[in-house]
Amino acid sequence: MKPRPLRIGLDSCVIPLRHGGLSLVQTTDFFYPIIDDPYMMGRIACANVLSDLYAMGVTECDNVLMLLSVSQRMTEEERDKVMPLIIQGFRDAAEDGGTSVTGGQTVLNPWVIIGGVATAVCQSSEFIMPDSAVPGDVLVLTKPLGTHMAVTAHQWLDMPERWNKIKLVVTREEVELAYQEAVCSMATLNRTGG
Repeated sequence: MKPRPLRIGLDSCVIPLRHGGLSLVQTTDFFYPIIDDPYMMGRIACANVLSDLYAMGVTECDNVLMLLSVSQRMTEEERDKVMPLIIQGFRDAAEDGGTSVTGGQTVLNPWVIIGGVATAVCQSSEFIMPDSAVPGDVLVLTKPLGTHMAVTAHQWLDMPERWNKIKLVVTREEVELAYQEAVCSMATLNRTGG
């Protein structure tokens, strides 16, 4: 009888393997460009992929594949400048996570999309299933909340109709600072909690 995946619906899947009590813990994720710096966007995308493993308690990733969609709307010159920076940021984050990018897929598409697949082979004692919390358990946040709001507010700086809705409660300087902190946070691996 073939082993069945556990807990469909989580960001990572856990598949019991046929050999020696091992399981495959694997995830896939992607990002659209949400910031202006291509290198940091690559780092953020890789950190996002690896974070799904980390959320399962898996801190050692055996393999990362990179999924890259190159925009048809970019000129060849733009592609030659932007795409290598995205790729390098993704690779550097993988290396910081103790793994490397060993392959992947690149396609031409209307939009730039960056993502990947992270895989680890583990003993059952090397991962946790994050689905059994009960009232009173301690929740550990490995990154601050609100990064999406900071990025959105930053995008609104160039949209007068939207900026006018929030400018009474926040200054441009506060939005710029929150944006920079959000970018740094998103590009940082959350391999260790707290």
